[in-house]
Amino acid sequence: MNMKFYLPTRIIVGEGCIEKNAELLASIGKKPLIVTGKSSAKASGAFDDVVKALGDGDYALFDGISQNPGVQSCFDGAKLAIAGGCDYIIGIGGGSPMDAAKAIAVICANPDIDETALYSNKWKNTPFKTVMVGTTAGTGSEVTPVAVITDSNQRKKSVKGPLVFPSLSFGDYRYTLGLKESFVASTAVDALCHCVESYFNRTAEESCESFSVRGVQLIYPALKKLAYGSLKELSEKDREELYMGSIYGGLAISVTGTALCHAMGYFLTEDFGLSHGFACAAYFERFIELSAKADAERAKMFFERCGVSAEELCKTVKRLADSTVPELSVERAESYTSRWQDNAGLKKSVFELTALDAEKLCKELFCKKQ
Repeated sequence: MNMKFYLPTRIIVGEGCIEKNAELLASIGKKPLIVTGKSSAKASGAFDDVVKALGDGDYALFDGISQNPGVQSCFDGAKLAIAGGCDYIIGIGGGSPMDAAKAIAVICANPDIDETALYSNKWKNTPFKTVMVGTTAGTGSEVTPVAVITDSNQRKKSVKGPLVFPSLSFGDYRYTLGLKESFVASTAVDALCHCVESYFNRTAEESCESFSVRGVQLIYPALKKLAYGSLKELSEKDREELYMGSIYGGLAISVTGTALCHAMGYFLTEDFGLSHGFACAAYFERFIELSAKADAERAKMFFERCGVSAEELCKTVKRLADSTVPELSVERAESYTSRWQDNAGLKKSVFELTALDAEKLCKELFCKKQ
């Protein structure tokens, strides 16, 4: 058995967790830049709770974050923070605002940095401290040392490293209750993929294996209700467990990172507008098959511990996400092959997959059968 685990983030999850621990914000800094989307942070109640917790403290607001945040918006947010004399960053929302907040924290501490240097993950100065408030049950960004943003060429890039870990994260499942059904399903599938990709990962070890199993145990019952019923079928307990499952998924990938589903799913979001969770889901069944073939005993143990068969898990995910998959021409599928060359995410999978293997997989999944 091997275990390496580092988590400098203080995580507080539960109903009213911000109100009950408001004094912790003062220990992070004096004036935050609050980073949000246009409306979700306020609609969920999270924004008001944060402002109330700040008391008479001053803050600046940057609500210019959209889904799949662009790098320019991160530079714009940092400019506002610097001009306003902010000394830490609070990200409120799903993965997009939280990831943007992390990138903004790096830029604030290194105001002369350019885009290339931002992705180098080698910065002269330590990023500003960050606080995360999650409002979706999916990304796990509350507890990871990674920020995924869209570069100036409209491609996904990561800003990552131990210094990107948040200092403090709050999680109150009630902030997720107003989300639309399609969004709940997509983010839940994303969290499920985190768990599975972490477990069947070359860098997996004891801690993340436990996080992965517990994550699936919490996520799957609600996911099944969504697949065979509707959002109305989910109780508040289901929603709470979905959120906790997403945290466990985040803890798992904080150790291993993700693998094939994420690595090959990004282009589906970039070029076809497919939601991130469903983009990952497009590869889910094949990832399970390849992983089980590479290590049957490990796969058997995983599904026994999770309490659900591989077949049932794949069937549920497919039922939720299958109709969203785009159709590609052979030429379009081949145009992505260079992306699979020396791809770090593909290399983390427990099975071997060359760039040509990945091209073949794309064709099998997305090209119309002749």
